[in-house]
Amino acid sequence: MDRPTIKDIAKVLNISPSTVSRALSGKPGASEELRKKVLKTAEEMGYMKNLSAQSLKNSKSKIIGIIAFDIRNPFFLDFLKGVEDVLFPREYKILLSTVDENVDKERTYLNWMVSQGVDGILSSPITEKNGKSNLKLYQNFYKMGVPIVFYDRMFYNQEQFDYVIVDNQDAIIQALIHLKENGHENVSIFLSKKGVFTIEERLKGFLKGCELLNIKTRKEWICEDIYPHEKAFDILKNLKEKSHLPTAIIATNNNITKNIVSSSRKLNIKIPDELSLIGFDDTPENELIAPPLTTIKQPILEIGKIAATALLSRIEDRFAKPMRVVLKTELITRGSVRNLK
Repeated sequence: MDRPTIKDIAKVLNISPSTVSRALSGKPGASEELRKKVLKTAEEMGYMKNLSAQSLKNSKSKIIGIIAFDIRNPFFLDFLKGVEDVLFPREYKILLSTVDENVDKERTYLNWMVSQGVDGILSSPITEKNGKSNLKLYQNFYKMGVPIVFYDRMFYNQEQFDYVIVDNQDAIIQALIHLKENGHENVSIFLSKKGVFTIEERLKGFLKGCELLNIKTRKEWICEDIYPHEKAFDILKNLKEKSHLPTAIIATNNNITKNIVSSSRKLNIKIPDELSLIGFDDTPENELIAPPLTTIKQPILEIGKIAATALLSRIEDRFAKPMRVVLKTELITRGSVRNLK
C-alpha cells in the first residue's frame, strides 16, 4: 500500500500542500477549524509524516513511544521500570506522553509520535463512555506497518493487535470470594471512568461473582463513573446518610482506594469495624496506613517487561502471529476486611 502524502491530502481537501503542512505541524496560517479538518482527513487516509526518506528504507530511530492514560497513577512507576529493564540494554530510548484519559489528546500524541519516526508504540488506549476512541487511527497505523502493542487495556474484538493485560474479571471474583469467606453479603463496587476497558471488565467480574456466590447487589451499591476520583466522598456520604452503607467496598483503582480511605476518616466511618475495604493495585503505603490495606495486586513489572518484549518482536517481524497475554492478579490480605462470622 502506498503511503499517502501531503499532496494527496491537499487534493482531497482542495487546498494547497503548504496549508496542509502548516495545519499538521500546528504552525500559524491555518485556522483551528481547518486544522481539525486536515487532521481528520489525514487520519482517515492513514497518513504518516516521515522525518526522512532514509528512515523509511533502512534506519531505526531506536525510540519507543509510550501512551500513558494518566502518569499520576502509581501503576506507571513499576510499568516503566519493567519496560526500561528490557529496552535499555538494547539501546532504545523512551518517548512518554500522558493523555489524561482524553481521546483527542491521545490522537494528537499518536500522530506526533509516528511523525517523529518512532520504531513502535506501547499504548493503553482510551475509550470514552459514549464509545468514542481512536480505534480507527490504530487500525490505520497497523495497516501502514507501525508496530503497536497494547498494555493494561485493549479494544474488544480487535485481536489482530498484540496485547498484555490482566484477568480483571477474575481479580474481582477472587476479592468477592475473600469477602464471602469472611461473612460479607452486602458488597459495593466503586468504579472509575465508564467506558474504560479495565473498568468495564471489573464490573463484569463483580456482577458475575455476585451471581455465582449469591451475594446481594443493590443499584446504589454499583457506583459507576467516579471520575474525578474525589467524587467518592459524595457517594460515600450519601450512602451513610441514607443508612445504605454496605458491609464492604471493592475499589477498582488506586486513586479511588485512597479517596475511600480519606473520605471514611472525614465521615467518621471506621475501617474495618463499620466498613471493610479491598483496594486495587498494591503500593508501599498500603502497609503503612491503619489498618493495613487488603488489595488486589497486579504483576505490573511483568506487564512492562512482556509488553516491551512483544513490541521488540513485532518490530523484528511485522507479520508474526499476535501475542495475546493475560496475566493473573494476586489478593494481598491485610487488616482492612473484618470477619463477620
